[in-house]
Amino acid sequence: MTQSLYEQLGVDPRKHTVREIFEKLIDNEYPGAFVNIITDPFCPSRVLTQHQDGDGSKFIQRMIHYLENNDKQIFAGMVDDALSMNSSDIAASGFVFGPWIITDVLNLSLPPKIKELVLKVIAIRFLELRELYKEHGFDIKFLGGETADLPDQVRSGVFDISITAWAEKSDLIAGNVQGGDLIFGFPSDGRASWEEADNSGIMSNGLTLARSCLMKKEYNEQYPNLKRDSLFYKGRFDNNECFSDEMTVGEALLSPTRQWAIVIKELMVLLKEENALPLLHGISINTGGGATKISNIGQGDILYIKDMPPPPPFFRLIQGESGEDWKNMYQTFNCGVGIDIIGADNPVFIEALKRTATKCGLPLYRLGVCQRLLSGSKKNEVQLNTFAGTFYY
Repeated sequence: MTQSLYEQLGVDPRKHTVREIFEKLIDNEYPGAFVNIITDPFCPSRVLTQHQDGDGSKFIQRMIHYLENNDKQIFAGMVDDALSMNSSDIAASGFVFGPWIITDVLNLSLPPKIKELVLKVIAIRFLELRELYKEHGFDIKFLGGETADLPDQVRSGVFDISITAWAEKSDLIAGNVQGGDLIFGFPSDGRASWEEADNSGIMSNGLTLARSCLMKKEYNEQYPNLKRDSLFYKGRFDNNECFSDEMTVGEALLSPTRQWAIVIKELMVLLKEENALPLLHGISINTGGGATKISNIGQGDILYIKDMPPPPPFFRLIQGESGEDWKNMYQTFNCGVGIDIIGADNPVFIEALKRTATKCGLPLYRLGVCQRLLSGSKKNEVQLNTFAGTFYY
């Protein structure tokens, strides 16, 4: 199989190699769920999970933006992305009502003044986001972390967060997907009710490809420490060049990952009020693997058929500038649908989704249906019906 442009840049969009290597080492009692889960050894009615992730390669783009605009607030998005990349994933398995314990790791190679500035911005933004989550009923404790100066290993910075969380077993979203289940989705772009700016929809995957194909070639010489080789930047855009009336190309690249945990909790609260939580069978956060990430939900023999809405403008720009084929684009990027929600074909479930969409200020997509495969395969499959054709994964 021909490698995608993302793979040619050294990134595994589906992380198959990682899963194959560590599969036998991982303790996981709920293989159909979105994250790995075990029973709490001190309370058999509860489960716990731990999740680690970060804001990916966005830090490099933040440095370019800061150096060109002297805008320290651009580093605040590090917390949005790193927090959401963890909180969204655990929420997708139902960890929204119990406590969260958060730690972070920041590995840096920065001048002292910029390092201090970055740390202060991170601290302020984390306080703001913790307050936002508190307003939505989340219980979050922060236990600090590690900040390390690693000039020999890191060119700029890497910011990661870890969350340990607990949930009652009765609240789990275990991935019990059935044939005939419906698939709904919420957009990654636009603006949710709690957000202050429009979002391009990029989230935190595919940034290596997006930066490489969009940022102008002159950046290879202008910022020699912010690239891997002399030909990394292949594009024609300046960081401050307008992409739309609302944002520049650089701002579009740095649009933060939406706090999907807030959306998921709203939905779960509404379903619990109707004693209908069992109607919710699975949730996929469409990061690594993009629009095909849904294949990680359930334990096999399911074909996920999705009718994808047209990709937002920023994904069309990336495809046009990179020349990547659309089949690979949908596997690298979410292409406009940030989260998939799977549940029973039931009016109570559908009404709860509609009410969640209204409360969060987001459109609701009815994407498709789940079909039981007859092949006996233990792997799930995905069929995407898109404006560019039908793709199978």
